Amino acid sequence: MLDAHAHAVPEPLLTALAARGGIDGVTAHDTGSGWSVELPGAGPKPVRPPMYRADRRAEYRSATGIDGQLLSPWLDLQPTAAMPADAARSWAARVNDALLTDNAATGGPGVLATVALDDVEAAAKDLEAAVRDGCAGLVLSTDPVHCTSLADRRLDPLWTVAAGLGVPVQLHPASTGPARALPDSAEFGNAYCRLVDTTFGVARLLLAGVLDRFPGLRLITVHGGGFLPYQAARLDGAHRADALSAHPIGRDRPSDYLRDLYYDTVALTPEAIRFLTDAVGHDRVLLGSDSPFPLGDPQPATTVRAAGLGPVATDAVLGGNLGGLLTGSPS
Repeated sequence: MLDAHAHAVPEPLLTALAARGGIDGVTAHDTGSGWSVELPGAGPKPVRPPMYRADRRAEYRSATGIDGQLLSPWLDLQPTAAMPADAARSWAARVNDALLTDNAATGGPGVLATVALDDVEAAAKDLEAAVRDGCAGLVLSTDPVHCTSLADRRLDPLWTVAAGLGVPVQLHPASTGPARALPDSAEFGNAYCRLVDTTFGVARLLLAGVLDRFPGLRLITVHGGGFLPYQAARLDGAHRADALSAHPIGRDRPSDYLRDLYYDTVALTPEAIRFLTDAVGHDRVLLGSDSPFPLGDPQPATTVRAAGLGPVATDAVLGGNLGGLLTGSPS
């Protein structure tokens, strides 16, 4: 079984930051019960043991029966808008190298790279280099820094490279995404605001014709795609007869693109997973845990099996689909 959605901050990276008093403007210190890390323009963030300890991730895999996890960096470690361009590129490469070293030691199926977006042409070259070095694809915030949204045409060089290489791009909401502006929403940040950010980000991407211009893109949406697959008729209606009708797209309805995306199963019920596979096809759904975060699914394979998809579809969701995606031959 393969987990398409898991995060890590390798401990050697944190110890190097502490030993050198900071690197690329990023600092870290051992709090005694974990680590605290701070990037320019962002406050200190606690990093708890399940995030940085490889043995804790191994214990989780053993307890869930998961054979390997596609690792992406914690989104709070991505380069910030306040970092100078050179430092941002250096930091992104440093995070990628640390994850690749960690993955080599644990035998995981792959690592998703991060890139600095100050200069998207440079970011596209950095993605090519990261893939040459062994990264399996890219993780990109649904609220990318230095861009207005995922629909921003400035991202086209990055889409060009990702589509040309045939590598997956995981679209992941940040902890400080646009939905944080909703009144009295702070306590709902992880419950719903992250899903709102994914829904808006991916909907804008579809309406901007990104998949028309780059049909080879392999986009993974996390947390089951936010609300998008479950309220697709609302998006279609708004595009047909409301404020979104000004967006030209190459297909009749925005929902016609849903089967071009991939979706993980994080924190979905068996009933919701069954609906998702009916809506987009079982070949577009990937097992996901969002470990080590507690809002993820502590037993994702059990949840998938309880959906009653049948043996072929269940095997595909539990690992076959991600295995094909990573080898360049998705079903």
